[in-house]
Amino acid sequence: MKHLVRKAVALCLAITLAFGMTACGEKKQEETETIVNIGATDSLGFVNPLLMDWTFSNYYTISQMFLPLVRMNPDFSTDYCLAESITTEDNINFTVKLRDDAKWSDGEPITAQDVVFTFLKMSSPEVANYNFDFSVFQGMEEGLSPSGATEIAGIEASGEKTVIFRTEWPIALNTFINNLLTWICIIPEHVLKDVASADLPTSEFFSKPTVVSGPYFMDSYDLEHFVSFHANENYFGGAPKIDKLNLRIVQPSEILAGLKNGEIDIVLPAMGNITTEDREAVEKLEGVKSVYAAPITNEMTFINTQKITDPRVRQAIVYAIDREALVRDLLKGHGEVTDGFLCSASPYFSEDKAVTPYDPAKAKELLAEAGWDGSQAIEYYVSSNDDTVIKAAQIMKVQLEEAGITINIHTVDFATLMDVGGSGEVDMFSVQYTITPNDYYSDLQGLIDMEGSWTGSYYNEEVHNLLLETQVADESELKGIYARLDAIMTEEVPVFPLYFMSNLGVVSDRLVNAEPSFYGPLNNVQNWEVK
Repeated sequence: MKHLVRKAVALCLAITLAFGMTACGEKKQEETETIVNIGATDSLGFVNPLLMDWTFSNYYTISQMFLPLVRMNPDFSTDYCLAESITTEDNINFTVKLRDDAKWSDGEPITAQDVVFTFLKMSSPEVANYNFDFSVFQGMEEGLSPSGATEIAGIEASGEKTVIFRTEWPIALNTFINNLLTWICIIPEHVLKDVASADLPTSEFFSKPTVVSGPYFMDSYDLEHFVSFHANENYFGGAPKIDKLNLRIVQPSEILAGLKNGEIDIVLPAMGNITTEDREAVEKLEGVKSVYAAPITNEMTFINTQKITDPRVRQAIVYAIDREALVRDLLKGHGEVTDGFLCSASPYFSEDKAVTPYDPAKAKELLAEAGWDGSQAIEYYVSSNDDTVIKAAQIMKVQLEEAGITINIHTVDFATLMDVGGSGEVDMFSVQYTITPNDYYSDLQGLIDMEGSWTGSYYNEEVHNLLLETQVADESELKGIYARLDAIMTEEVPVFPLYFMSNLGVVSDRLVNAEPSFYGPLNNVQNWEVK
């Protein structure tokens, strides 16, 4: 009952913010004010850019206020944002030149020192954001910059608009851009320089920032229910045409109703999970356009290799699950089954790639070889915001038990899933995870080649060396390297895709210049208009 009451109050509050009401049933909205509501099903973990991780819900929310140097376009190409150019001659020294017109909302120019300040604060011992491998930069010890540092050998300002990055080892330019410069949102040094590093993670400034670089200011938020924004009229990219932007976080089953009654204008594939039962109805709705993204999002299933140590048991788990049936019945065919991490949208995918079939007899054979007696129950976690994987988990439970593997399913909110996934105490968990299809290095390094990873610190020397090769290999060599990496993942199964899905995006006909793409849907949000 407490949950229902809390949900009702939150819904009332979200509607209040979205429609300018003073009470849930009383409309009081300025007729000239334009408002757009983005529907999402993933809750937020934070709104502080210094705490950035790899989740799109956090990234797309924060980057409306604090821009990164570059972003990804819908076609996987680079969209230069604060940066004007990024070059390297040796894959160790990288030169980033900032746009001359880039400025903060208070009129101050965005400078190279802002970039240095951001990177050094994120990597400081007081903040210690370990989501990114800062150890790649010269002058970092164990991924941390010296406390109080204003410049290090690996990150320094060269004039007002140029930043020089120096790495400890060669890194492909594509990897450097996609996995370091894209995800880190720059913060204003001139506003925050006097705030102690230890106080930055909880600074009130980030709860209602007074200075931003992006198209919107954040007014208020509830991590589980909403974020409300108003336009930054001084945005150097052009004043937004939409006065107020609201992120409405709802249950997947509520998306259809929100689209019908106009309370949701757009659903982004990376943030909103529309239930498979509702997809056909959504596609038939008048006044909206539906778009299926390429199958690049993986319901990635991580197995703690320190708890389930025998690869034969991990292989048996895959053999025991009818993944083709999950795609057919739960995704209505909008997805694909493959092993490892490569999807068909990747330029490194091979059409002749083998896929582990559904074979319960083989699963039982492997379990017998491994001496699995069935007495151990596997604790399996999934997100309560992902209706499809909840149903898949129930089907998996039956199929795994038929093979002799007992699992206990735990359904938790997204933020909790991230916490327990990184704790090292979970046996197995699934989460929607998207790796940029043209660059796998940093994701695979963090997922399967790093101490404290979600796979229970899984390590394979060949995997480690192959990942390093991707950073110096010619484009013609990458397909073979990734094929071998994919094969090792299939053999040792520290992680496997339950399925790759084509996420559904939707946009109302009342919105102009808005496309529900997976990557870069908000890159030009300042150009969105309401008919």
